[in-house]
Amino acid sequence: MKTLSLVPLILFFPALLFAQPGVPRDVEFALSRIEHAFQTSNPSAIEDLLPMATLMRLGDSLYWSASPIMALDLLKTYFAAKESVLFRFNSPGSGTLIYSTAGKRDTVSVDVWLSRTRGEVSVYALNISNYPLATVFMHTHPSRR
Repeated sequence: MKTLSLVPLILFFPALLFAQPGVPRDVEFALSRIEHAFQTSNPSAIEDLLPMATLMRLGDSLYWSASPIMALDLLKTYFAAKESVLFRFNSPGSGTLIYSTAGKRDTVSVDVWLSRTRGEVSVYALNISNYPLATVFMHTHPSRR
């Protein structure tokens, strides 16, 4: 009986190894590129990850359907005001940005949502703010606040 149960284990073990949950390589690579771009304050390094329309929140500003050029300009402007930047992902897609401006140190949460279109990984949404995740991309008209 033991040898009979050992045969399926030997046959299916390699398939089980590849079926383990985790972050796919292309997603992990995209996240490491984003992490490096934020650490070096060089968002141009992730230009190819920005699709035709990106949802972004930078601080208190919300941008719906930002084009890649607009998204890069906004990110460059955001990072240009920072004197020193330290960024690390705490978990896949969620991290902390520690920066200093005019000698004052501050911390902001960063959330990155990736999407896969035709096999290519791109940035669906980007949140660089301390807004709660549950409400970060709710579009509310200023008259309803």
